[in-house]
Amino acid sequence: MRRILVPALLLLCVVPLIALREAYVTGSDILRKLNIPDDVAHDCIWSSFSGMYLSIPDARALKAVAKGDRAAIVKDIAAYARAYTQTDEFARKYLEYRDTKKPEPPQPPKSMDSLKSEQKASLQKSIAQTEASMKSLDAKTQETMKGVIEVMKTQLKSIDDPANPMYSKDMEAMSQQGYEMQKQEYQKQLAAWEKDYPTSPTPLIRSWLKKFLEVSDGIDFNAQLKDGLGNTKMFVNPEYESKSDQWKMCYRAGKETVAAGRAAAEAWLKDLEKGQ
Repeated sequence: MRRILVPALLLLCVVPLIALREAYVTGSDILRKLNIPDDVAHDCIWSSFSGMYLSIPDARALKAVAKGDRAAIVKDIAAYARAYTQTDEFARKYLEYRDTKKPEPPQPPKSMDSLKSEQKASLQKSIAQTEASMKSLDAKTQETMKGVIEVMKTQLKSIDDPANPMYSKDMEAMSQQGYEMQKQEYQKQLAAWEKDYPTSPTPLIRSWLKKFLEVSDGIDFNAQLKDGLGNTKMFVNPEYESKSDQWKMCYRAGKETVAAGRAAAEAWLKDLEKGQ
């Protein structure tokens, strides 16, 4: 599903925990008026937090709301979003997402005996398959393939040669040493993962709110536009034209909408700092 960045839904407001259920119901009503099903809204909310942006499947519905009413709509939808972050469904999605970020432990090295057995089996299979296929080849090609088979048979014999450095005790020791280094690096990565992705989704929410406040700060809502390629519009100021898509969406959402969202995000951050 193609999603459009809409700053109006970047705007999350503060709702006391005892009012979360009421906010959720009110938000559902608003979304239904905008023809946005709850399951689609849930997916958009989760995608926003995990992807560090907020999406909505139909921006036109929100744009159709009268300017004087947009702040109130934002507040209700934002309350709905915050209520959703308190649900078991959101917590489950976060834990699943967290698990995808967990580093993979290194695989212990195989013993030299195991490697030798695997290499033997592979060569023996190749030799047998090549010999079987020779019956369908012309005489000249058969002579060439005989040389290939002899090379593989020589390789097969070398596997059990005590002088073969590929399967020596030194090689086994080097492999084990490399594995120990990988385990140490894995422990560092695991510690970083546990710090960056704790069992609570609160740090993810906090990071997202801070990002929105950063993106939406100091937007020039009086910036002038001009005609671009096709039916597109572009900023007259080249500095604005080089801004991110999120910055531009905040501009298009308008001062009223963004101001309501920034106030809400700041208040929510304060609540998070207080542990609420």
